Amino acid sequence: MKKTNFYPMIWSTTSYAPVTMANWYSRAEKGEELILSNEAATAYNVSEMNLNITKFSAIDEQGNEHFIIDFPGQNPVTLKGIASGNFIRSKSVLSLPEGKYTAFRFYMAGWGNQFIYHDGVEETANSFERLDFRIENGFRVEKGNAPEVKLWFDFAPYQWKRHFKPLTDLFIGSKSQKPRLANSFGN
Repeated sequence: MKKTNFYPMIWSTTSYAPVTMANWYSRAEKGEELILSNEAATAYNVSEMNLNITKFSAIDEQGNEHFIIDFPGQNPVTLKGIASGNFIRSKSVLSLPEGKYTAFRFYMAGWGNQFIYHDGVEETANSFERLDFRIENGFRVEKGNAPEVKLWFDFAPYQWKRHFKPLTDLFIGSKSQKPRLANSFGN
């Protein structure tokens, strides 16, 4: 019998996508890393969002909105928390006018939006027109900035027991529950 070593922690934190492998030995360019949070997502333990984004903008410290052309048309985008290791990479954020920015705003289509909570419960989120995410410690755009920005989302990590939810639902029975959001993600 052949013995095979298995190292589960390597695969859970490392992504070997073709893009990663192609740039493995290239010169590392330090990019800005921004952590984005939403108060309602934190309060309701949202772990993942599937959003059908139509527009993307940045809000400066005076409250002015500046549109970024990263998502032309409608684009389904999955936003996951920092614990998952997933982020969004953008070069267009740095094309903003110089200044300090405090938040990003995602405008969404009226269909295809979904929130997934830390316990695995999924809920449709088509009633929201937009979501605002605060930038931790703000972000300053100035000449000579890094060539790209990584957007990390501060969501709740998944619970390990969410994998057993279908089994527990089978034995306990399906209980109708009230939506968690109740329009909490408003402006």
